[in-house]
Parts: sequence; structure tokens; C-alpha cells
Amino acid sequence: MTRLECSAWPLAGGSASVFALAVVLDRLPWQVAFGAVTLAVAAWAWPSPPVAGAGVGAVAWLCVTGFDVHHFGDIEITGSGDAARAGVLVLAGVLVASVRVLAEAYGRRRRTDPLWAEFHATAPKPEDVPAIGREEAAPRTSDRGTE
Repeated sequence: MTRLECSAWPLAGGSASVFALAVVLDRLPWQVAFGAVTLAVAAWAWPSPPVAGAGVGAVAWLCVTGFDVHHFGDIEITGSGDAARAGVLVLAGVLVASVRVLAEAYGRRRRTDPLWAEFHATAPKPEDVPAIGREEAAPRTSDRGTE
């Protein structure tokens, strides 16, 4: 897939996962639910582009804030604690996705094509190739014999 189409499944699955975790872990202290949701964000951000990781983190913040922190289902910004939770969740998604993208790019660069590796391994050295215009150059041959 190209462009952002590869974000669809990780974003949908990640959103459903963090929502389910927020609902299931509703009765536990918000720190426990926050930790579990952060791990879910990281897991779903791994196979996705960084923008989808940020999206999963934002959805996670909406679920954690509404279900776990306020316990009323209201989603509202309540100060620096909310901003810190939003920052941690969004950054977790972006950083995990970015690490995967960088690792993939580094691995792609390090791989060599077997055909080129074989060519370079069997290529003659410059001193083994006769120079044009030298007297000791090998005679040319054709299908009729030596010319």
C-alpha cells in the first residue's frame, strides 16, 4: 500500500483496542489503565506510519480522559495533567512508529542485491584488463579464428 492507506488497519485496530481497554479497566486506578493503554498504543503504532501512531495516541487520550480519569464519560481538558497524558500517548505512538520506520530504512540500505554482490566479487581487477593501444594486447578472435 502507498501513502496513508497503510494507516487504516493499525488506526482502526488501535482505536478499538484502546477503547476496549479503557472501558474494561475503568474501575482500576487511572495510572494502571494509562499504563495498559500506553502499551496498546505502542503495539499498534509499530506496524503503522508515524501519523497513524499519533492518531492512535490521540484516540487513547480521549478514551483515558473520558473513561478513566473523570469516570463520567466527559472529555474535557482539566489542566497540565491532561496535557501531560496527551503528550505521553501521542509521543509514544509517534516514537514507536518512527523507530520502526528508521530501522526498516537502515535495514533496507544495508541489504545488497545478490546479483551486484556476485558481479563485484567476480569483476576483473583493473591491472588484469589489457589497455587499449598496448603492444601486448591479446589478439582479437572471431568465429573464423585469430585475426
